[in-house]
Amino acid sequence: MKLKGAIVAMATPFREDGTIHKDTLRRMTDFVIERKVDGIFAASTVGEFVHLSARQRHELVALTAEYAAGRVPVLGGASDLSPARVIDHCREFKRAGAGCATIAPPYYYAMTQEDILAHYHQVAESIELPFVLYHIPQCSNRMTVETMLEAVRSCGPVALKNSNTDVLEMMALLEGLKTSGITYLVGPDELLFTGLELGAAGCMSGLAGTVPEAVRRLIDSYRAGDIDLARRIQFSLLELLKLVGDIPFPACVKLMLSARGFDMGPPVHAQSPATRERIERRKPEVTRKITSILQELGEPVIAT
Repeated sequence: MKLKGAIVAMATPFREDGTIHKDTLRRMTDFVIERKVDGIFAASTVGEFVHLSARQRHELVALTAEYAAGRVPVLGGASDLSPARVIDHCREFKRAGAGCATIAPPYYYAMTQEDILAHYHQVAESIELPFVLYHIPQCSNRMTVETMLEAVRSCGPVALKNSNTDVLEMMALLEGLKTSGITYLVGPDELLFTGLELGAAGCMSGLAGTVPEAVRRLIDSYRAGDIDLARRIQFSLLELLKLVGDIPFPACVKLMLSARGFDMGPPVHAQSPATRERIERRKPEVTRKITSILQELGEPVIAT
């Protein structure tokens, strides 16, 4: 499996009772596939996998695979606190029709680099799904460049997704991966252009789900040699990100999806009146900015 291009880190829509909003999920899946994304990462960090029970997580990945119907690969977020839990998620994802798992280091408890590698070794020896090595130090145990490259060498992931914003780390990883045969996927939306310049194969990100047209065009323009257009799109996306920069994550992503016409449902975690008011006040500005980005690219503004 060769993962590249625009891969969506998919948000999860919920109903008032906390269950998955299946109708919205189906529309979101069709929406991004129709806009030429290269894959969908369900039960992602954006998708609030930490708020899901194991049953809900498996259901979410199964539904996404059902709705995608083989049109693009579906990846399931299998990150968890122990190898046994990760292995169980991967088993269920394979049964559900997912083509790949995405696995970050355990979170909450601090681990040594040696113990992180032991975690990946135990998982890799026991799963039948291909997997993406996922570095997200903002939310889980941090891996050094040396640990990631050793995990690539000894555990056999098909790609490395890095959500760290450290460009020097990105450069070191891309240098270390040159002869590995695996792809590097950019996590931070603000670094997609930079990542492509340094040799990344694409992205796995939230904006690939909210403005897939722009992310797709950025990647395609860069590959076609239209560097100026790719750079302009990146700066437009930076303006959009700044507009939602004071909205907590992942509510900022759901705000953008709401601006595109999707019913994302209530937040799972508590929101203060001030946060709710800020989200509502910002929505018209976000809608205008997304409309402006699409119009500049000659893309239809119609959302869904």
